[in-house]
Amino acid sequence: MGNELQLVIHGRGNAWPVVLGETHPFYDRNDPRDLSNASFSLVQRTDGRIQSDILVDAGHGTIQSLITGSNRIPDCICLTHGHMDHTLSVDWVVQSYWKKHQKQKRYPIYSTAPVFEFLLQSYPHLEGLTEFRELLPGIAVTPDQASAFTLTSYPVYHGQSAVGASMLVVETEGKRVLFTGDLLSPLLRKEDYDHLKGLDVLVVDTNNRFPWPRTNHWSFSGDTEDPWSRSVELLQYLDTLSWEVVGAPHQLEKACRSTQSYFQQLRDEGAPEEGPCTIMEFMQNTVPKKVIPVHYSGIEDAKYHNQGILAADQLGSWIAETAESAGIRSTFVIPETSQVIPI
Repeated sequence: MGNELQLVIHGRGNAWPVVLGETHPFYDRNDPRDLSNASFSLVQRTDGRIQSDILVDAGHGTIQSLITGSNRIPDCICLTHGHMDHTLSVDWVVQSYWKKHQKQKRYPIYSTAPVFEFLLQSYPHLEGLTEFRELLPGIAVTPDQASAFTLTSYPVYHGQSAVGASMLVVETEGKRVLFTGDLLSPLLRKEDYDHLKGLDVLVVDTNNRFPWPRTNHWSFSGDTEDPWSRSVELLQYLDTLSWEVVGAPHQLEKACRSTQSYFQQLRDEGAPEEGPCTIMEFMQNTVPKKVIPVHYSGIEDAKYHNQGILAADQLGSWIAETAESAGIRSTFVIPETSQVIPI
């Protein structure tokens, strides 16, 4: 059987997959699993046995998936940002680890410093139960508890409230998986795209098909008529961008020298609007082999673009057709909650 790398989908939903009192064509309100927030595990197995297991984000529904799956405490949690739909299950994981080790061993959490500070504002008691391990932009680290993996964090802009938000690349045995977390704009240097080129899997925030930047999420396509165009709404957003705006949530005034140096290099290379601002543009730069869209809402598509909110099979077909028409050759998979995807 040998070594296997698996991606486990604990949840695929946005902050409120189905708003109370309403329905949504993508999510089944009668299936509690399908109401879970976007959360994932990367599992490395040898001859069928789990060797390493890391959890990327831990929103609502994560625990139910973990318990009904391997029922194993992940070796560590890696957080893209501190919003509640990405952290609601953190306490349960930490408390399980704390009790298992007779309240003698702290649980490792990997994130940027602003994300961890934000987490403690919501769960102040976790400070005494966790071991914070800081992720710095563009610097790879190997978790002690999950030595099969290497983590690299890259900053993103997800609005002013998402302090320290980042995307995470997880690597093992030549495989690379990128979790974008939630974002409106990636904040990547030119050299970073070399690192991300040819990703094995891209797990990507696909909140909307078409741009509506006020959500603080990017979109798959740049315009309802042409995926490579930038819509009026998108151009208006880009006009407001500056390094001061996108850098503010990363608290650069008190950041360490490495983070300040990273953002200085970004400034030296060009303006923030010059980078990719849709998933299509990002895929053109990174050429991923497989793309897994998550966090779908579509509400702004219907409200502002007169475009329907799609069911899962419809979204998958639309994405594949749009990408193919634009010359993108990636494979697209709309995941199901609790699905295990081999990499």
